[in-house]
Amino acid sequence: MSADNLSSTGEYSAQVSGGVLSEITEFLANEAAAMDDRDYARWLTYVDERFVYRVPVPRTPDNAFAPHYDERSMLIDESRWSLEGQWFRRMDPQFLELSWAENPPVRFRHFVSNIRPRALKQAGAFEVRSNVMLVGTRQSDAPKYLTGERTDHLLKAPQGWQLLSRWVVLDQSVIDFPQLRVML
Repeated sequence: MSADNLSSTGEYSAQVSGGVLSEITEFLANEAAAMDDRDYARWLTYVDERFVYRVPVPRTPDNAFAPHYDERSMLIDESRWSLEGQWFRRMDPQFLELSWAENPPVRFRHFVSNIRPRALKQAGAFEVRSNVMLVGTRQSDAPKYLTGERTDHLLKAPQGWQLLSRWVVLDQSVIDFPQLRVML
């Protein structure tokens, strides 16, 4: 199954049970904790090989009903391969001193709320919308915030839940954050 094939085009089968909601909530909490702890090896165990992560460029349209992002331009457009081979590699002890965006390191904290899963027609596949706030603090600087709405596609696989894709629409059109190489 391709993550691109799981779209928000009405391919839903039913609302989810409380048990599934609880499992998804726990999965998302564990995934966020792995990022906060900078435990990238653990985070990768939650992510499918076909994972894609996209954050479109935010914009403020004149029409209140138009999308508040540009569908053609991405701030972030990454795959599992690029995250593992490029993003996380900069955190290897041998490269950390050369990674200026991480020296001194930014402390991150993820807050995930309003989790709204819907079962897709494909067995074990779910679209999960949630609100996310990422707080970044470097040294004694005032905290910086990024907020947005996430749309995740999850698959309940034999080895546990797997994240297939993440699409994040930011609330801010002017981004004041220590760095943009972040997982929301």
